[in-house]
Amino acid sequence: MMKHNFSLLIALLFCFTNIYAQQFNITGTVIDKKLNEPIIGASVLVKGTSNGTITDMDGQFTLKNLNKGSVLTISYIGYQPQTLTLTGTETSLRIALIEDSQTLDEVVVVGFGTQKKVNLTGAVSSVDTKQLEARPVSTIGQALQGTVPGLNFNVSKNGGQVGSRMNVDIRGGGTIGAGSNSSPLVLIDGIAGDMDALNPDDIENISVLKDAAAAAVYGSRAPFGVILITTKSGKQGKTMVTYNNNLRWGSPINLPDMMDSYTFSQYMNRASANEGAGPIFDDETVARILAYQRGEITTTTVPKPDGINWELHTRANDNLKSAANL
Repeated sequence: MMKHNFSLLIALLFCFTNIYAQQFNITGTVIDKKLNEPIIGASVLVKGTSNGTITDMDGQFTLKNLNKGSVLTISYIGYQPQTLTLTGTETSLRIALIEDSQTLDEVVVVGFGTQKKVNLTGAVSSVDTKQLEARPVSTIGQALQGTVPGLNFNVSKNGGQVGSRMNVDIRGGGTIGAGSNSSPLVLIDGIAGDMDALNPDDIENISVLKDAAAAAVYGSRAPFGVILITTKSGKQGKTMVTYNNNLRWGSPINLPDMMDSYTFSQYMNRASANEGAGPIFDDETVARILAYQRGEITTTTVPKPDGINWELHTRANDNLKSAANL
């Protein structure tokens, strides 16, 4: 029995030794394939685990306790990610990353046309229409809040009053002097305009020029940046109809119970008599009020002596609520 257990123990130790022997360490270097220069800060991760690291100043990295068949994922912003399966025989790797051409070929609208991001030197941010459509707002200013870094919005002295406008600036207020205007230039399809006058659903693209390069095109009109808005235009293909509707209704509460016109005229006449004055509603008007209530006449009031205007409630026939609205 002891001999059998000893043999089992030897077999288990052999298995553990074999498993441990399969683990290995590896070093490597990540470079730019086109420039043949090291990439600093590239991520090297063992897929499916938390075992990973980033490259140092020389583009080098070290990973420990790897197993045969482990898959390395190497990635860096602006480059296409790569995966590599280890065979267990590697001790040193040299990995070349390729630039992501889709990101670099993205077209950006600028003041003098369009450019690819790879050729763009100025600070430009672009806002896609999907970001605007997802926001239930009524103005472009509200839709742009929080979408462009450095584009600041703040309420005016009127606060949130209905119809009030928000102040906008790029990268802070102006420093030219007292009374200077730090608002950016807004161009709608190439023409200066008010962006809050546009329907958010009519916008195709918004680009924000945020640095001094904008002044090279627009001169003194753009020292504080430019907001370029391109509206939608006709396109080939099937007709598309988009419908959007907002409905709101309200009703007053605690409406007073108004007295009829005859009772009102009597109260007013008695109040005037208590002050020692004459009647406010004369006998002719009181007679017409009674005739209107009996259905003998249908006109709510009578014309003034000038024949153009109409008498107000002190000469009207119907109840005060209706007559006062004439």
